[in-house]
Amino acid sequence: MLILEDLSAEVPDTNAYHWNLKQFSKDDGKNVLAYGYNSAVNEEIFEKCSDYKRKALFNNWTPCEFSQKEPQPGLNALEYEKGYDVVYSICPYTNRWLNEKNLGREYRTIFYPFNQRLIPPEREKEYDVIYHGGIHGQEHIDGMSAMLGFNYRYCTMTHHINSLTQFFLPYATNTNLDFQEKINLIAKTKISICFNLVHISPEHIPAIKSYEGWEKNEAFQEVNGQNVKPQFKTRMHEAAISKTLNLVYRDRWNIAEDYYKPDQEFIYFDNVKDLRQKIRDITSDWDNYSEIVENAYEKSMNYTVENFINHIREDIKK
Repeated sequence: MLILEDLSAEVPDTNAYHWNLKQFSKDDGKNVLAYGYNSAVNEEIFEKCSDYKRKALFNNWTPCEFSQKEPQPGLNALEYEKGYDVVYSICPYTNRWLNEKNLGREYRTIFYPFNQRLIPPEREKEYDVIYHGGIHGQEHIDGMSAMLGFNYRYCTMTHHINSLTQFFLPYATNTNLDFQEKINLIAKTKISICFNLVHISPEHIPAIKSYEGWEKNEAFQEVNGQNVKPQFKTRMHEAAISKTLNLVYRDRWNIAEDYYKPDQEFIYFDNVKDLRQKIRDITSDWDNYSEIVENAYEKSMNYTVENFINHIREDIKK
């Protein structure tokens, strides 16, 4: 399988830059896999694989593309993957919805991978709780509120951030860390807080509703409600490989359970009061949670880039 990439639209030093999927490329003249947002419309990639029998794309951003009427100039979200036969995607709800549309290609659900080279050495736990990322909604505000009473770490960028994240910058303990520095900091922390959600801004709603049958996509059930969509966040993997306990916000989809088992490999929280109490309980009795931490570490080994490529190769054989 030939593997091609176009990372020109990816934020430098984020997940896609660390997969290094091209290392697994073995051209068989029949199968090709492309990844990176702009690979969906990269003419050079299309030319290279035009004679291949099976052209596949890895889409790790869905369902975000439906928040724009034209995620690529002149192409809406139903059109810009049209050069491919199979699209591997991380959103099972959007995959079911798109397959029902008979678009001339097949959508298949796959896990979000990580590179084993990111696994940090086991470290002494210096901090109680960490959240890394932007502040996008009330859930994140509540998470920050709960953390402030503990020995916390909050990591964020200082550029290309929204106004809410900008407001919370004074509470940041670490800014602009590179990817491995962030992982190493997680490894020094007992608990990582995770929200497997993408927030929908008011300007995104008309775009989502412009797609016929949008309401049949289960991922869009909170449009005009909480205005959130489900999306698995790799910070769950990043905590698991760091032997840090995942405290995960319970939402209506709970896509975390597609990857890890609740109470065995992570723990849910329901609201700010529940989160604050669970941080207190876990940090004061850390050794009692070692089995959950070890279970999550072992489970995370299923989601390496090696297993990701092997999954697609087995799919090809079938």
